[in-house]
Amino acid sequence: MSEPSTFIPAVIRERLGVDRLRSYLEDCHDDLDRALDLYAWNGQIAAAFLEDLGRLEVVLRNRFDEALTALVSSSGQQHPWFDHKQLFSGLHGNRTRDNLVKAKMRATKNGRLPVDQGTVIAELGFGSWRFLCAARHHTTMWVPALAAQFPNHPVKENAGLIRADVESRMDRLHFLRNRVAHHTPIHRRSLAEDAANILELALWICVDTHAWMTGLSRIPKVLASRPA
Repeated sequence: MSEPSTFIPAVIRERLGVDRLRSYLEDCHDDLDRALDLYAWNGQIAAAFLEDLGRLEVVLRNRFDEALTALVSSSGQQHPWFDHKQLFSGLHGNRTRDNLVKAKMRATKNGRLPVDQGTVIAELGFGSWRFLCAARHHTTMWVPALAAQFPNHPVKENAGLIRADVESRMDRLHFLRNRVAHHTPIHRRSLAEDAANILELALWICVDTHAWMTGLSRIPKVLASRPA
């Protein structure tokens, strides 16, 4: 069995930087040992959230991709849905169009490879799916296609309410994911609410997906292990 590692806390404080540790030190009343424990725990809970967010993102993007593919196919169109600019018309669609163009360029290595729809979809980040939930896409996407992807929403006949509920949760989770990706402290957030939002979205999509994600999630265990 390996020997336990030893280190000088003051050295770690210098390596991490005072600014990076400030929120931890404040919450631990300037107790450096406790602050470093909280810092380590913040990394553990961030990793647990990244796992759950990743699972949700894959499920969500597959549902959206299938729904939008069916939408354009129903009108006799052959091109992938992300090539249909009418879905993202006007100035309000600029951000979505920009995201799609960048994803397509990455997927084709700047045009050197043929377009593969699955690869393009995989190149779209969490933020791209969050922006498809915006009000600007209510008429072009939500009413005809996306609202139906949440059949277990409590008010499943109201596309506007579904979109608003999904957007509010996706907006919160998008912000969380950005903080996790940039190694920013999340220990002061209402993490139980964040976890509930992930599973609620999964439930609205599919009861089996919700059960699967609930069984895999490490978040409850890590939350319970938060240092005092």
